[in-house]
Amino acid sequence: MSKYREGSLEAPVRHPLNWQDEDFYNEQSLNQELERVFDICHGCRRCVSLCKSFPTLFDLVDESETFEVDSVDKADYKKVVDQCYLCDLCYMTKCPYVPPHEWNVDFPHLMLRAKA
Repeated sequence: MSKYREGSLEAPVRHPLNWQDEDFYNEQSLNQELERVFDICHGCRRCVSLCKSFPTLFDLVDESETFEVDSVDKADYKKVVDQCYLCDLCYMTKCPYVPPHEWNVDFPHLMLRAKA
């Protein structure tokens, strides 16, 4: 059994945003992390009612060639990022994959990184 359970009742652990790391601003690294997190979100969809970012993401995936995140044009990721207004609801109340879960999903921090 995994130490970190999906949907744990533990409070999320918010890690500092590592904005001083040179990789933080690397576009390829950012796109890899966006794809990883978007793939997790696409598989779960619990957050669909929270803000326009999630329906935008799911529409992009559902209208893509393979119906998977890897076939969404990377330029379209900006459409998802632009819809996030950093309310933190997905992180604080809905997402079962926030830290301390091993998948370490922090959608709002990722959106901050993408907006930087």
